Amino acid sequence: MPLLEEVLAYIKGLWLLIQGNGEGFRWLDFSESGLWRSFAAMLWCLPAIAVTWASWRLYYLSAMPSGTTVGFGFVFKLLVVDLVSWLLPLVLVFMLARPLGFTTAVVPIIVTTNWLSVPLSYAMAVPAAIRLVIPGSEGLTSLIWLVLLFVSIGVLFRLMRIITGNQTLLATALTALFLLPSMMMGEFLQRFFGLIPS
Repeated sequence: MPLLEEVLAYIKGLWLLIQGNGEGFRWLDFSESGLWRSFAAMLWCLPAIAVTWASWRLYYLSAMPSGTTVGFGFVFKLLVVDLVSWLLPLVLVFMLARPLGFTTAVVPIIVTTNWLSVPLSYAMAVPAAIRLVIPGSEGLTSLIWLVLLFVSIGVLFRLMRIITGNQTLLATALTALFLLPSMMMGEFLQRFFGLIPS
């Protein structure tokens, strides 16, 4: 598992790329081992994701009849939803790379988006943490979450644009590919697993 110093170096590279500075590519590892190591980002995201799960559990129980309990199965279902939502866009990128002509960008896309998930996960955990410690803060946390969502979209688009050589149309398509299928599948699985209060 990559150490904190290595992860911070990757995040610095991402920050440079987001600013349009190609020097950021030198801070990231696009080798075969670097590709597989980038999936360790999932482990780095777990503490932040756990806060989000705890917030969702609180929301679920508050909306269900008194006496409702949830156990390990509930958390496991949340884990499955997050894993599928994470991996689905990567699978689609791999499948569409040849037809859409961006095969050389596949590894940089996977590596950068995997590591980008680390700061984004912790940012998204902020409204979840606020909701846990401040009862009745749903309005504030929803606003913060919405702002973070738009920031995430902008960051992802800028990242895709520099990776694709400033091909705006392709960057837009890739940004949508990372967001829409993931969100739709996430909502479908939440309903399928009964994670949304009825």
